[in-house]
Amino acid sequence: MLFFRLALFFSALLAFSAAASSSTISNRASTPTGTSSPTGTSTKKRGLTFAAGDTPGDLNNANQTKSLITWLYDWGSSPAQYLVDSHIEYVPMQWGSANIDGFAASVHSQGAKIILGFNEPDSSNEANMQPQEAASLWMQFLQPMKASGIRLGAPAITAPGTGIPWLIDFFSNCTNCTVDFLPLHWYGEDLQSFYQYLWALHSEYPTDPIWVTEFACTSTNASVVADFLNQSIIYLDSLDWIERYAWFGFFRPTSGSETNLLDQDGGLTDLGKMYIGAETVHTQVITPAPTPTFTTVSGADPTQGRVTTVPNTSPRRWTLPHVETMGLGMALAIFIGAIWTSL
Repeated sequence: MLFFRLALFFSALLAFSAAASSSTISNRASTPTGTSSPTGTSTKKRGLTFAAGDTPGDLNNANQTKSLITWLYDWGSSPAQYLVDSHIEYVPMQWGSANIDGFAASVHSQGAKIILGFNEPDSSNEANMQPQEAASLWMQFLQPMKASGIRLGAPAITAPGTGIPWLIDFFSNCTNCTVDFLPLHWYGEDLQSFYQYLWALHSEYPTDPIWVTEFACTSTNASVVADFLNQSIIYLDSLDWIERYAWFGFFRPTSGSETNLLDQDGGLTDLGKMYIGAETVHTQVITPAPTPTFTTVSGADPTQGRVTTVPNTSPRRWTLPHVETMGLGMALAIFIGAIWTSL
């Protein structure tokens, strides 16, 4: 009996060592590498478009051990406190021309290393800027940040028709502008059209990495949307010139849309589980329900105070409930003890 107990103890000890080394929690302050997902191989690419300030706890579902999410943005120039607390990389944006004179100071105070430029300046419903105006503002307020080692994302253009022509005009008016990557947005139902637009921009600027900072399938058929997401993220992960991407979006259901990654209670939908690469760890029923519409026009979240200085604190870790919550070592210790005493 003593021999059996000792064998059991050392077997469990070896299992603990292997499990502990394989379940190291990702440092959310840096980008994790190489975790497998149900839809392909994880890279540093996958991010969030997140603007649901009325339900900040929903972010827990993206900020957990198994999550494939490495970065996020919310169309704002500085993060709300709950975004700072998540320790997921926040990428600030200069949405339009408003308050552009204070953007650099905000970026430096956050310690941000990457910025996003104007949001859909080729659209009359968004930043709505002429290429000449955007080029002038870029050189005055954004280009100087390059000297500090900050990576600059070009203005984020919309889909075919106005996007690429606007960007070409922007660069022709800004011959001294330097950018580190090209963001684009795309919405539609045809997967091949999405791929063609990616390749069109890549063909125009073959040396510049691309960020797809908004994309979604506009079909009202949930199965079609799920198939689109599954195929597109595999494809985006396979292209070395696609540096990052963010599905639209990480929010609860909205009328007439099947693209939401969250359910009515803030838990992950099947779409959300596919994109995040994990199961639901947080739900919160809100009464009344959160605002059913989302807009990027203001580029700011009115429900949350903006943080001007981001502290350099240790990474926060979100874990799955039960075993991971109590700690893997404690759970195994309890298991070994229970078997030991029963023999």
